[in-house]
Amino acid sequence: MADTSYKQDGFAIITPYIYGGVKLVDFLKNVFGAEVKHAGEPDAEGRVHCELKIGDSPVMIGNGYFADSSMASATWVYVPDVDATYKRALSAGATSVRDLADYPWGDRVAGIKDSFGNTWWIATHKAK
Repeated sequence: MADTSYKQDGFAIITPYIYGGVKLVDFLKNVFGAEVKHAGEPDAEGRVHCELKIGDSPVMIGNGYFADSSMASATWVYVPDVDATYKRALSAGATSVRDLADYPWGDRVAGIKDSFGNTWWIATHKAK
């Protein structure tokens, strides 16, 4: 087994850091069922850092410590029902960047963008 003593417990070797604040946390809870591990309190400058878990994956959310307005992100998330998740995302204020479609490798995929500019590729793997 590889030595992973250099990372915090509960985090993956690669852990997404996504730009946004409390409203993004609410969006992720509503759309993906994210569990808040650390809610974070805004500092005097309004910066906040939150830690969530979506399924078995840790995700960090921030709006100032590491954020830069020139940056955006794209995150791939496997969900049990991509059609239902896509509908929830649009109802929660996301915009569609790609409509639902079936792909040759067996995934049904859609793309959404949240109000913070982050793109989410959501997918359910279906049998071929």
